[in-house]
Amino acid sequence: MNKVNSKTLLKGDSTIASGENKDCVVYSIATAFDMSYDEAHKEVADRFNRQDGKGTSRNQIVEGMTEGTTINGKTVSKVIKAPTKTYKVYGNVVPRQLRLSSFIKNNQEGTYVILTKGHALTIKDGTIMDNLDRTKERALVEVAFKVD
Repeated sequence: MNKVNSKTLLKGDSTIASGENKDCVVYSIATAFDMSYDEAHKEVADRFNRQDGKGTSRNQIVEGMTEGTTINGKTVSKVIKAPTKTYKVYGNVVPRQLRLSSFIKNNQEGTYVILTKGHALTIKDGTIMDNLDRTKERALVEVAFKVD
């Protein structure tokens, strides 16, 4: 799986990023909506009530990014909560929540903001854009936002 470190990609142009932590949502919004870190920082603070140096709750993100939400000229076209895939186990069809790696395999085209437990990242045309060096590809996808 291809991966781009969004911290390396965006931090150089920012006056705010070096003093921040718990800012995965800022990096995810910046990479998904083609914004600078500083623009995304302001957007996340305004839209999701994020305070400097503190994380953003999943509920605030889900409430602030509904279908039709427009940020920087791009629109959230679809919200997928707990995406699943069905498997056949001992003759029974069982739905299972998708892991990040399976979600990427199924969605090789397009841009998605992904929420996993306690983390946010972007998938762009099958490439992971994450501010962490080690993305947990086995993490379950809790919510996916399709961005067009």
